[in-house]
Amino acid sequence: MAICITITSTKGGVGKTTLTANLGAYLADLGQTALLVDADPQPTLSSFFPLRYRASGGLTRLMVEAACEDVVSQTTLDRLDLVYSDDPDGKLRDWIRDAVDGRVRLKHLLGRPPFAQYDIILIDTQGAVGPLQDAAVAAADILLSPIPPEILSAREFVRGTVTMLERLRPMAFLGAPIGPLRGVLYRLDRSRDARRFAAALGLEPLIPASA
Repeated sequence: MAICITITSTKGGVGKTTLTANLGAYLADLGQTALLVDADPQPTLSSFFPLRYRASGGLTRLMVEAACEDVVSQTTLDRLDLVYSDDPDGKLRDWIRDAVDGRVRLKHLLGRPPFAQYDIILIDTQGAVGPLQDAAVAAADILLSPIPPEILSAREFVRGTVTMLERLRPMAFLGAPIGPLRGVLYRLDRSRDARRFAAALGLEPLIPASA
């Protein structure tokens, strides 16, 4: 059974897609079979890697039709596959909102073949609260939230992302318990704010004192 990791944040521009892509490529390079799922109507992850094979459908077909056939594309990297975003008009979020099982369907679908054969499933999300992000969060065993070392991102992590997860806790009654959340200190540079953030997390020795 695959481990599903959703990369999420209620703040845009924090590096969710880059983290998802790099983590997927790194895991594949280590010999893990990894599946990327692009749950963002702005399909940046879908075009991150060249494709060896493009499936006839993507995430919209998977969720709306509950169709697991021919929705997985193959990237040119060995052991790294993709369910691409095929929702250019942003209509999938409305379908999820109105469907009885909309917010939990992705979780149950990813437990079926062919998805269960992967070691890791990584889901990229949009930087906005809504039904599509809810579905991606509900599908996860683990949640990762990138946090750039800046005060606005840290505040949004507490105010937005943590609050969103508390709102979704009742999903457990529908068979989709919310997984543990882990913050990832991301894009660490040599600024004063970065040193303060790293020190607060016990990482101060990793930043040169002369920086």
